[in-house]
Amino acid sequence: MTAEHAKTSRASKFGYACRRCSLCCRNKRIQVNPYELVRLAKAKGETTREFRERWTVNGEGTTLGQKEDGTCVFLGSHGCEVHADRPLVCRLYPLAHYALTDGGEYFTMLEGHPQSQGEFTNRGTVADYLAAQGALPFMDAADAYFRWLCDAHKWLDLTGQAIRVGADKDPHCDLLDMDVMITRYCAASGLPEPINLDERTHLHLQLRYEAIANREDGHAEEASERDEAIT
Repeated sequence: MTAEHAKTSRASKFGYACRRCSLCCRNKRIQVNPYELVRLAKAKGETTREFRERWTVNGEGTTLGQKEDGTCVFLGSHGCEVHADRPLVCRLYPLAHYALTDGGEYFTMLEGHPQSQGEFTNRGTVADYLAAQGALPFMDAADAYFRWLCDAHKWLDLTGQAIRVGADKDPHCDLLDMDVMITRYCAASGLPEPINLDERTHLHLQLRYEAIANREDGHAEEASERDEAIT
């Protein structure tokens, strides 16, 4: 492992001064999770469905699109047009964060653009940098969705079935769209929709876990029916 890819922790010495050259906004695959999708949609004054269709690859809501020259769809003449709500990977740069299935984590340093004007320093720590970039709530959300994904993969390994909500009725109503899932749930249950984003994220994750549980119950019922048919 080379020095630039060595694993570091939040306590490690680290500092980086961005000079806003925007070279890091080119030819990057910027993945987004539902929490980030909602923040970006609100920043653009759009619904999550509108945002997905307009700004993400194939309208799937998982990866931001690019312009023909390879730059991010949100890179304007004066820099990032959604800077206040930029995704976690943009906040972390030039660091990369890795969450582990056992709850641990580590960071590595990315190799930047050779003409980047950013300056690496040893002033402060990784933790200081995360706080200064406003990354902590984004990391909490990313970790929560990662844990769900790990649980979903375990379920998939057991059943081999896809997990999707409302696919037959509405192709946009799937597990990625926080607003659609919450709106449908609250309309069906008669409960008011939470307004606070943290509360909405918590509810969205709850609904995603319920989606696994419902499919697991359905899988068990199907298996029981098959056993009865055999006997």
